Amino acid sequence: MFLFVIVLHESGAGLSFSHQLSCHHFLAGFWYPYKNIFALVDELGIQPFTNWTQSAQYSPNGLEVESPIFQDVPRLPSPLGTFIYTKFLRLPIWDRLSSLPLMYAVVDFDNSDKSWRKYDTRTARELFKEFGCSERVYKEAFNPMLLVGLFAPGEQCSAAATLGMLYYFILAHQPDFDVVWCRGTVGERIFKPWIARLEQQGCEFLSRKRVTDVVLDKVSGLVTGILCGNELFSADAVVFCVGISAMQRIVASSPVLQERDEFLNTCNLGAVDVLAVRLWLDRKVSIPRPSNACFGFDSSTGWTFFDLNALHDEYQDEQGTVVEADFYHANQLLPLNDEDIVRKVQSYLSTCIPGFAEASIVDRAVVRFPKAVTHFFPGSYQYLMHRNTSFPNVFMAGDWIVNQHGSWSQVCFLCDNETVSHVPHHIAQLDKSVTCAMET
Repeated sequence: MFLFVIVLHESGAGLSFSHQLSCHHFLAGFWYPYKNIFALVDELGIQPFTNWTQSAQYSPNGLEVESPIFQDVPRLPSPLGTFIYTKFLRLPIWDRLSSLPLMYAVVDFDNSDKSWRKYDTRTARELFKEFGCSERVYKEAFNPMLLVGLFAPGEQCSAAATLGMLYYFILAHQPDFDVVWCRGTVGERIFKPWIARLEQQGCEFLSRKRVTDVVLDKVSGLVTGILCGNELFSADAVVFCVGISAMQRIVASSPVLQERDEFLNTCNLGAVDVLAVRLWLDRKVSIPRPSNACFGFDSSTGWTFFDLNALHDEYQDEQGTVVEADFYHANQLLPLNDEDIVRKVQSYLSTCIPGFAEASIVDRAVVRFPKAVTHFFPGSYQYLMHRNTSFPNVFMAGDWIVNQHGSWSQVCFLCDNETVSHVPHHIAQLDKSVTCAMET
């Protein structure tokens, strides 16, 4: 029998808050190009997503940008549709026009190893300046996009990662920025039925198993098992499908992995803090659009807020508004106590939509996610791992693994599929017995 071990890491799943209120994680959108994920849910026979939604952008000055559903408007050659149909309420046309020379770099960047090495050592801030973007278009358009897209300000983002994101989400095709949202938690709506399907096919999921080391056969050079403390799980192949922080913890406890530079180099990588705040209010507040991005409230932090009454089925009939605000690169916010955080969030929301100031908070959930999402900082590419490792039967998957895709949310799924497909062909001879050690 072939035993295939997949090592997973789920950060923040199944957390509980006051009055047993639950939240899976900070919210993540599913964009128009995520065809593989949409195909997966179709295969599972589930309908977890909302309809396509419009979005807006706010600053301390109020409403800044309104975005349409791009597939509902006449299609124009890329990137004209994105440029023309996005409604900037304050940013002058001449500032937007100053970004056009940046198209040269977008076209020049083909996501190859050569392109990554060419652009990765530069910051996004340097890239925009080099190609003549005005200071205002940088501060009011590009930097806000980086804060919620790559989770860091432009001076801390790789120019290569920035170009990849620009092309994939905005410039490749007009509707690529259209987004749907999960109508509940991703864990309940997608992962739960997906895991149930895999269990029906003979897979076995083991939770609360923290991987501490791998077992190496020094004669063959193959990894023959993984250790979870004193428990041994034999394996013919191992796939590490974990985030950077989890991989660093595994390396720190694994003498075997510490002998390989490729694994030690992960200690040079970084991750970004995220803060999720959900508020239950005593009355309905009119929120024009269900998803909104914000900038200018903190110099190095981007944030979003969501009308969960419109997005999540469980809150549709709530008498009051349920709103979630997610903060990225939230380093300076995580040390605050919950009361100070909630007070700050309500103040920020009230600046965007004055109705929030009149509402009282009847319940709240504050969840801190330290080092939760990948930080593509300048120079990080040299430390990213590849799908294949120096162990013939150990493979890597995740958004921080070198790949030929431009998205980051979908990359996890695509990279996982590619990695599993790349495991030696005898994986097809599985006797429907898959063990997944899940680090929590």
